[in-house]
Amino acid sequence: MIKKITQFFDNKLGFNSKEDESSHEDKLQLATAALLLEIARSDFDIAEEERQSIANSLKTTFKLSESELNELLELAEQEVKEAVSLHQFTSLIHDNYTPADKKEIIRLLWTVAYADNVLDKYEEALIRKISDLLYVSHQDFTHAKSQAKSTAGL
Repeated sequence: MIKKITQFFDNKLGFNSKEDESSHEDKLQLATAALLLEIARSDFDIAEEERQSIANSLKTTFKLSESELNELLELAEQEVKEAVSLHQFTSLIHDNYTPADKKEIIRLLWTVAYADNVLDKYEEALIRKISDLLYVSHQDFTHAKSQAKSTAGL
């Protein structure tokens, strides 16, 4: 049973050395988008401002066209619905992104959390958990939070 679950996630999000670079980048984008959606969902209410923040963050970070963005968001929503843990997303990001990239992802998570001008305790707890799973230092965690908060004008 465990082998089947692991195989499923490897097929969905795992990196195979035979894959081309664009396919690998697509999986990293999908993992990032899924984490952003998880933050928006964590307080049980996805505000329109949060949706817009996710779209803007993904479009800017990955330089996506409108159609690419819509496809990525649709796939990410499917992945989030099917996911049993954050591990499938965070392990892919941890294994393939630099520390600076991981810090930027944490900043994007904070940006989504602050998008509706309300930081929910569940959003903060989930960002802390993701930060730990990505091995982002506490200093970088708080710095990313401060950056996002000031950008939100809070």
